[in-house]
Amino acid sequence: MTVEYQTIKENGEVKFVVLPVELFKTILDRLEEKEDLRDIREASDEPLYDEEEAEKYIFMNPVKRERLEKRWTQQELARRLEVKQATIAKWERPGAVYRKKTRERLAKVFGVNASTFL
Repeated sequence: MTVEYQTIKENGEVKFVVLPVELFKTILDRLEEKEDLRDIREASDEPLYDEEEAEKYIFMNPVKRERLEKRWTQQELARRLEVKQATIAKWERPGAVYRKKTRERLAKVFGVNASTFL
C-alpha cells in the first residue's frame, strides 16, 4: 500500500506531516488498538506548534522551503544551479511561477519531484 503524505522540514528535521483527510480518518479509526495508543502517548511528548507557525511552513515558497531544508544559503543554491543569487531571491518570492525547465532543474538539485514547484 502506497501512502501519500508530505513532510515539511526545518533545518533538516521533519517538523510537520501533511496527510490526506481520508488517511487521517482511517488512522483515527484504528486508535482503539493498544499499540497505536502507546505510539500516540509517546508522540504526545513531542512539542506542538501553533496553527500560525504550521501554516507559515506549509505555505512557504517551495524553493525557499527546500533550500532551508538543505541548510543552504541563496548563494549556495545559486552556485549549484549556476545562476545569480538575485535569481534565487526572485524564485523565492511569494507566488513565484516557474517554467518547466526551471522546475526540472530545481527538482534535480533538491532531489524531489518537479511537481513540488507547481
